[in-house]
Amino acid sequence: MGRAVRGGKLVSRGLTVADQAISSASNMLLSVAIATGVSASVFGEFALIYSIYWLLLGGTRAAVLDPLLITQRNVLKGAPVHLVAAVSATAVGAIGIPVGLLLLATPLDLAWAVFFLGLPVLLLQDALRYVGFLEQRPGRAVLLDGVWLVVMVVATVLALTEAISGTAAVLALWILGALLADVIGLVAFGIRREPVRLKARLKAMWPVSGPLLGDFALSSGSGQLTIFVLPLVAGTALLGQLKAAQVANGPLNITVAAASVICLPMVASAVESDAGRALRIGRFASLALAGVAVVYGTALVLLPEGVGRALFGESWGSGWLVAAVSLQMVLFGITHGALLAMRGSRNTKAALRVRIGVAPLAVFLPVTLTAVWGRTGLMAGLVIAAATMSLVSWLVAVRVVPQTPPAEPGPDDDEPVDAPSDAPTGKNPLGSPASAAQ
Repeated sequence: MGRAVRGGKLVSRGLTVADQAISSASNMLLSVAIATGVSASVFGEFALIYSIYWLLLGGTRAAVLDPLLITQRNVLKGAPVHLVAAVSATAVGAIGIPVGLLLLATPLDLAWAVFFLGLPVLLLQDALRYVGFLEQRPGRAVLLDGVWLVVMVVATVLALTEAISGTAAVLALWILGALLADVIGLVAFGIRREPVRLKARLKAMWPVSGPLLGDFALSSGSGQLTIFVLPLVAGTALLGQLKAAQVANGPLNITVAAASVICLPMVASAVESDAGRALRIGRFASLALAGVAVVYGTALVLLPEGVGRALFGESWGSGWLVAAVSLQMVLFGITHGALLAMRGSRNTKAALRVRIGVAPLAVFLPVTLTAVWGRTGLMAGLVIAAATMSLVSWLVAVRVVPQTPPAEPGPDDDEPVDAPSDAPTGKNPLGSPASAAQ
C-alpha cells in the first residue's frame, strides 16, 4: 500500500475497487429484488438466467476487454480501442435478440425473453466501464455503475413494497438501468463511428486473448457449468438456495478485486528486484483474503434467520449451506493468493495447468455428491473441491515462483524496460484490474 501511495496511484486503484463494489451492490440488489417475491424454485431459474449472462459477460471480457487493457499501447496502437470494445460486446449481446423473439412464442416465463432481448444493452454497459479503464479514468466507470445502482435501489424498494413482482419485471428495470448508463457512457466517452476492422483487431489480440479465455473457461466457466447441471440431479429449489448463499457472500468479491489491483503490479516488480518477496506477497494476500472471508462468513452465519428470509424469501435455505459457501470463499481467498504470485511472476501457463487439473473435480464432485446425499453432498463437494484447488495452487506456486534473486541483476542496457502502470502489460496477461469475479 505504501508503494501505491508513493507511486501516486492510490486514488485510481481506489476508484477501481469502488467501481467493483458498486457493481457488486447492483448485482446483489437484483437478486434480492427477485428473491423476495418468488419461490426458491423460481429463484433457481433466475440463477440459470444469470449464469448465462455471466458466461457471456466473462467470455467477452476475457476475449476482448481485458486484452484491450494489455495491448492498446502496442498491438492496437492508434486503433479506435473504444469502438472495438463497444462493438465487440454489443455484437456478442446481439445473439440474444433472435433467441428472445423466439422465446416470446413459448410457454416459458417471460423473464427469459426479457433477458435475452436486453443482452446487447447489458454487455455494452460493461464494455463502457472498460473504456474508463482504457482511458485510466476509473471515475467514469464509477459514474456508469452508480447510475445503474440508483435504478436497482428503486427496483428493490418497489419489490419489497410489492409494487412490482416477478423475475421479468425486475429484470426489465435492471436492463433499463443499464440502458441509461449506456446513453451516458456513449456521450461521456465521445464514441463515434470509425473504421474498426474488428476481425483484424481480434486476431492481433489472440496471443493474449487465448490464455485469458482458457483461464476463464476453466475457472468461472466450470463454476457456471455446475449451476446448469445441478438441477438435473436436485431440482431448481436447491439451486435457488445455493444462489442465495452465493449472493450473500458476494461482497467478498470486492476484496478479491482489491488484491488483484494492488498485489499484481507489486509481484511483477518484485520478480525483477527481490524474487523472494513475490511469494511473500502471495502468502500475505492469501492470509488477508482468507481472514476477511472468515470474519464476514462468521457474521453471515450468525445473521438471524428472519433477516435472511426478509432478503431472500424462501430461497434462504439451511444455515449450513450458507456456512459451506462462506468456507468455500475462505479457501478461494487462499487460492487467489497463490494465483496472484504465479500470474504476477509471469507463470501464467502454470496457473492455467492448475485450472486444467482441478476443473473436472470442481464440476463433477459437487454434482455427484448432490445426487447421492442431496444438500449435504452439495456442501461437502463444494468444500472439498475448493480445498483441493487451494492445496494444488500453493504446491505449484512454491515450485514455480522464484524465491531467490535472478542470476542477472537486470536487463541489458539496450533492452527497453516497461514502466509500471495501473493497466497490466503483455508481460502479465492475467492481471487486469477489472477482471474480478462477480
